Amino acid sequence: MRRLRVLAACECSGRVRDAFAARGWEAWSADLLPSESPVEVTVFPNGEQLIWPDEDARGAHYQGDVRDLFDSHHPVNFERTQEWHRSCGVPGRDWFLWDLVIAFPPCDHLSLAGARYWKEKQADGRQAAGAAFFMEMVNAPAPYVAVENPVGIMGRRSDPLYRVPDQVVQPYMFGDPLTKATCLWLKGLPPLEAGNLVASQGRVATGGGSWRTDQRHGRGAGNWHEDGDGRKNRQRNRNRTLPGFARAMAGQWGPYVEAQENVG
Repeated sequence: MRRLRVLAACECSGRVRDAFAARGWEAWSADLLPSESPVEVTVFPNGEQLIWPDEDARGAHYQGDVRDLFDSHHPVNFERTQEWHRSCGVPGRDWFLWDLVIAFPPCDHLSLAGARYWKEKQADGRQAAGAAFFMEMVNAPAPYVAVENPVGIMGRRSDPLYRVPDQVVQPYMFGDPLTKATCLWLKGLPPLEAGNLVASQGRVATGGGSWRTDQRHGRGAGNWHEDGDGRKNRQRNRNRTLPGFARAMAGQWGPYVEAQENVG
């Protein structure tokens, strides 16, 4: 029976990857940073592999540019490419490198939190580069794709650079007691349904320094979530996919794709 493949693009926490690995998927994460959780193997751009002797490790991590994994000739895709060669010519069988790609492209130059700097970023090309990378994630080589980003220029209702998102969710919809509007652009996937709804205990702001904006408007940020590793890591902490959100993706999109692909 064919084993489904998922790629959590621009993820170093491993939360989405591990949630799908627990379902028996071949689950990969990819990021310029190392994985924050144990993995079976880390693969580097030069082909070097680092094996982690951890019995609890389930997923795998690629430490490099995620777009490397959109190439059928990349070593990470060897087995998938061989599978394609074996099934070549099978009627009605579409072929993709990945069954599902869930992407978290950087929002530094796209988020509404930095709107005051948009003109500057448009002038020097940073926003165009960020938007181009975002669109590469939208067009990832998979029949099922989800792209996540905060509210920003890609999906604003007035003159978006891409289009209005298919769904806007909040962490508290999935058991994480925080507020942070998160946009999802979907291809071949249904919207996520709220489950384990809880009350929000604070707001997760985007960016690294918008706590000042929170203070000016009398809003309390979820400091217990953001500052656990110190102020200098606030941006990384804010950008991590929260555990309930990761479980919802695997718990809802996992069975959906399995049913569509007759796997499971």
